[in-house]
Amino acid sequence: MNKNNFNVSRGIVVALKANFLIVEINNKDSKEDDIDQLSDKIRLICTRRSKLYYQGFFIHVGDIVSVESIDYKHKRAVIYDVEPRKTFLKRPAVSNVTLIAICISMEEPLFDLDQVSRFLITAESANIKPLIVLTKIDLIKTNTLNLYINKLKLWGYDYLPVSIKNVQGMDLLLERFKETSLTVLAGPSGVGKTSLINYLIPSLSLRTSSVSKKLKRGIHTTRHVELFPIGNGSLLADTPGFNRPEVVSDIYGFAALFPEFRAQLVYSQCKFRNCLHRDEPGCVINKDFERYSFYRENLEEMINSHLPYPGDSA
Repeated sequence: MNKNNFNVSRGIVVALKANFLIVEINNKDSKEDDIDQLSDKIRLICTRRSKLYYQGFFIHVGDIVSVESIDYKHKRAVIYDVEPRKTFLKRPAVSNVTLIAICISMEEPLFDLDQVSRFLITAESANIKPLIVLTKIDLIKTNTLNLYINKLKLWGYDYLPVSIKNVQGMDLLLERFKETSLTVLAGPSGVGKTSLINYLIPSLSLRTSSVSKKLKRGIHTTRHVELFPIGNGSLLADTPGFNRPEVVSDIYGFAALFPEFRAQLVYSQCKFRNCLHRDEPGCVINKDFERYSFYRENLEEMINSHLPYPGDSA
């Protein structure tokens, strides 16, 4: 922040409302270098300088911004600068995410392996650490839960089973969220994302909805992304539910988005650098793992749909 104006500050975009951006800043001009250190925060309704639009700057929830012309009485300000993003999640659009908590229910709606993998690929593509949150575990037997836990261990991902009804795992979940700066709750509709936030932050009382009996899946209740403070300087984002995230990747980098491939390629390399791990000669990958069929099917779809990849003349 290099403007010689005391009426400027630095903050984080916590929501987008119509044509305005809601920015959370310190009550007084902060000298802190880390946004997480801000205290006594207030929220300002902001517009942005025209130069940002003409320079092609799109501002998203999670962006760290500089604001000026602050009107503390009416809680208004103008954004004049956006800091470089450390990470960016495209759908939903959230900047500077440090953890994606992928919420998957055990029942109502049913656990869907293809769906889980799609959310994991989304996290891997954005280079953001995922945590699989298994919700509604009170609806299944312990033996069934253990089968899914063993499955996730083989996939190579961290997980945490929780139940709001039995208050199981909820304290651990909150601690995990407080260990990182900005957590996004992602997952299909109806898996309990909003219910989790209501439990962790009771003062919010966000609207929830049950699973559609006809469609056998959740009904959207969250319509936009908003960040909520959960203590220790950490923020939590509720996001609209997406039942089937699109799998999009550079075909030659697709395998690197799977821990199962990465673990094998640590110790040996395929004969050809552009090996797609199908039936190429000299491929060292042992394809006898559960998600290989998911990899192969989506790889073929990407090839057949002519998505951009190295060597494409388009």
